[in-house]
Amino acid sequence: MPAVVTASSSPPVTDGGSRTWADRLGMPGALRWGFVGLLIFMIGDGVESGYLAAFLLDEGVSQGRVGLLFTVYGVAAGVAAWASGALSDLWGPRRVMAIGLALWVVFQVLFLAVALPSLSYPLMLAAYGLRGIGYPLFAYGFLVWIAAATPRNRLGSAVGWFWFAFTGGLPTLGSFLASLTIPQIGQLRTLWIALGLVIAGGLLALVAVKERTGYARLAPEGQKPLATLASSLTIMWRQPKIGMGAVVRAINTASQFGFLVFLPTFFTREIGFTLSEWLQLLSVVFLTNIFFNLLFGIIGDKVGWRQTVTFFGGIGCAVTTLAFYYVPVAVGPNLPIAMLVGAAYGATLAAFVPLSALMPSLAPENKGAAMSALNFGAGMSAFLGPLVVTLFLGLLGVVGVMWIFAGLYLVSAVLAWQLKLPEDVEATVVADRAAGGHPISSLAGQAGGSLLGHPPAVEVPREDDDVDLILFDVGGTIYDDDAYAQALRLAVHEIDPAVSDEQFWAAYDAQRARGAGSLRTALADRFAGGDRARLSEAAERYWEYPPDALYADVRPTLSALASHYRLGLVANSRENVLAAMARDGIADLFSIVALASQVGVEKPDPGIFRHALHQAGVPASRAVYVGNRLDTDIRPARAIGMRTVWMLRGEAPPAPTADQLDEPDAVITTLTGLPAVLARLVGASRVLATAGR
Repeated sequence: MPAVVTASSSPPVTDGGSRTWADRLGMPGALRWGFVGLLIFMIGDGVESGYLAAFLLDEGVSQGRVGLLFTVYGVAAGVAAWASGALSDLWGPRRVMAIGLALWVVFQVLFLAVALPSLSYPLMLAAYGLRGIGYPLFAYGFLVWIAAATPRNRLGSAVGWFWFAFTGGLPTLGSFLASLTIPQIGQLRTLWIALGLVIAGGLLALVAVKERTGYARLAPEGQKPLATLASSLTIMWRQPKIGMGAVVRAINTASQFGFLVFLPTFFTREIGFTLSEWLQLLSVVFLTNIFFNLLFGIIGDKVGWRQTVTFFGGIGCAVTTLAFYYVPVAVGPNLPIAMLVGAAYGATLAAFVPLSALMPSLAPENKGAAMSALNFGAGMSAFLGPLVVTLFLGLLGVVGVMWIFAGLYLVSAVLAWQLKLPEDVEATVVADRAAGGHPISSLAGQAGGSLLGHPPAVEVPREDDDVDLILFDVGGTIYDDDAYAQALRLAVHEIDPAVSDEQFWAAYDAQRARGAGSLRTALADRFAGGDRARLSEAAERYWEYPPDALYADVRPTLSALASHYRLGLVANSRENVLAAMARDGIADLFSIVALASQVGVEKPDPGIFRHALHQAGVPASRAVYVGNRLDTDIRPARAIGMRTVWMLRGEAPPAPTADQLDEPDAVITTLTGLPAVLARLVGASRVLATAGR
């Protein structure tokens, strides 16, 4: 993993025409300004990383007190890093980031304006130590946001971008900025510049990122704060692999936090480098690291997260840590040679990046707690590194401390090799990896049916063919119906906390098997005293469309169809589906949108279908409707003269009867079957185009 050092957890758009610069770089586009803001924030946080220890020594603070100061900072950072995931579960990542920014600013002002000028060590200890709470809440809160909003098969690359931004600022560009400003304005004023950068980056991330997952709590409603906080700790022994991962993460960056306590003095006073040369060396170490953070995120997705962490990370860092000491000792103040071994050290640090994808995948049912454990390990590295230095530098010297860190890396390799994913999760990840992340290739398990590894062919209609418009339902057709089912489940629990999940799903499955009658009405009758309006109102508060709810066959199939037909939506979904579609790169494919909240009537009222047809200027006889329910989709659409295609997924009955199968004009189990169905319905003549042509 990257060099998380101080002085002291939306999927890329792949097919639509609305790709952003971030999407083209492989960064989750909906979070792009968060990455930029994080970079600026961490530049400010990293300004001090290469020189604060030496600065305090020059001001008369003893080496032991400097070590203790950084150890206290590390304890605060460790606690905050642990809390970042749990608090994100409770309050939402964005609010946690805002709290972190505020704490960083308040305590930095106290440190600079009062503690340093007075050289009051107790005040330094309090102000600087408590400032350690700030950056983990901000940075790791954003990491939780990434983990919550990014599909698993892209998560390695997404966290690679996180660490690219994180270590791009701390300490790479931060140290580089300090090397430029210190000769001009001095060391203390440079710290004030850092404060301004932190404020600018923090506000950019908080204001510019509109992706909604991070705005709301991630834990289920009703879960108690103490239970959430406790689960982020107890998960480390309830699921021992999570505990092992936290230890690996603590070892990952422990050496950097320790190095910054004593290596500035070692390289300048014993090896013979100037302070400027040391800062240049440090910048090279972490400039290499930030690029390898991104590279190892991609490598981890390709060859395996566990393998990458074990061999490139644990074993690699053991070798390069020792080289970082022995080579400069052997060759003296030779800056190019020192830069080479430093770059190798920085590169191997980055190989721990896939831990940020591995940990939430080890506990897919409790990602927030898993990320809390990971962040706890990250924060504890800020404590572990200085503690090793404080305990052993006087006893064993620099060489002994370097061997201790190398030994810890070998321990991390042994532990990382134990972090094998559950078999079902491993199978999904391997399938995604083999498919290269291509959505259509990884669809078989999700959509039901084996699919070709290329977009579907679309037959071009003749001039006399009679389909101009294809209208789609949303739930079960475009997005997984589970998004709404979970909203209903949470709403039922809100109305009657005594209802168990087993009772809810039994009622849900029974209604789904009937294939007729309102699901909301049935659940309201069963659990809400017949108050359908109350159930609907409660469900709307939870009804969201996360990135992984988009069926993998949607984008390639609709991109192909949109070349030859007008596409539209007729659905009872909330208007937030429009933001989800924009996030997922499919909004531009639809020219007609008729949502119940906008039109004023819900399906199965034929008025909502007529509204869409009127909006399109197309008669019912020249339109096709695709939906997954007979009662609210197929029957009302047929009643006004539209041809219908029944999608058997989501709330569709799992085993439809022969009579039910006779009602629509055609039946499909995945959208990839729709082009062939259209060819039969309209008598199209020839295959001319495929998606992407």
